[in-house]
Amino acid sequence: MKEESKIQKIDPQEFKNILQDLGLTEESLAEKIAVQTLAKRWVDIIGPVYANHSEPFALKDDTLVIVTVHSAYKQEILFMRKRILSYSARYLGRDAVKKIEIRIGNLTPKKQKSPSYTADKTGLEGKQNLVSLAEKETDPVAKKRLLELIEYL
Repeated sequence: MKEESKIQKIDPQEFKNILQDLGLTEESLAEKIAVQTLAKRWVDIIGPVYANHSEPFALKDDTLVIVTVHSAYKQEILFMRKRILSYSARYLGRDAVKKIEIRIGNLTPKKQKSPSYTADKTGLEGKQNLVSLAEKETDPVAKKRLLELIEYL
């Protein structure tokens, strides 16, 4: 007969002691988890352009603190207030976030990933890509028209 492996349960008080040793309380840990939950979904919440220039920073009581790098982004993010509140309710629960505060500051350094937005190619390289696409066109009239348009670029 196989012996059933016994699952060792962690005593809740032991967990609280570990949190205290780390300088955390249950409330501060819950706030950090909530902020990280929003941070992981930040691109979906406000879009890639604004997500590259802002981040959820903290959750103080029912106020989400967002940090952005410039006042222009602050203004645009303020326009998305209802959207942010809606997504926060979806991911964190109905009353977790009721207010939004936006501050100007530096973002947390992130691990370097491939860029989420790449600039369009310009000059000869971009024009050559257009020609390559036009060459694949099977309709001769459309192909001729595309090549004429590219010539004017």
